[in-house]
Amino acid sequence: MLTILSILSVIAAVCASATIICTLLTMYQFVYIAQIFNSYKLIQITLAITMFFWALRFFVSETGWKKRVYPIIFLFVAVGALYFMIIYVK
Repeated sequence: MLTILSILSVIAAVCASATIICTLLTMYQFVYIAQIFNSYKLIQITLAITMFFWALRFFVSETGWKKRVYPIIFLFVAVGALYFMIIYVK
């Protein structure tokens, strides 16, 4: 289970990084990639998914205070990203 979570966490982080790069290139009109990269909504979605995976990974793999504190921080970031997406921050 831990290796699956580790692999999914890394894949989600790579996808989030690629999304950030594509969005910034499209938003600042260096390169037009696709219509979906014209807003920050995709960044917020991939950030939330990545943070949920990392929170789950830290909850399963760590011990002690890291098992409780790190997932809370990651979930706070994920919920914050979803909140800003809901209130239409562009």
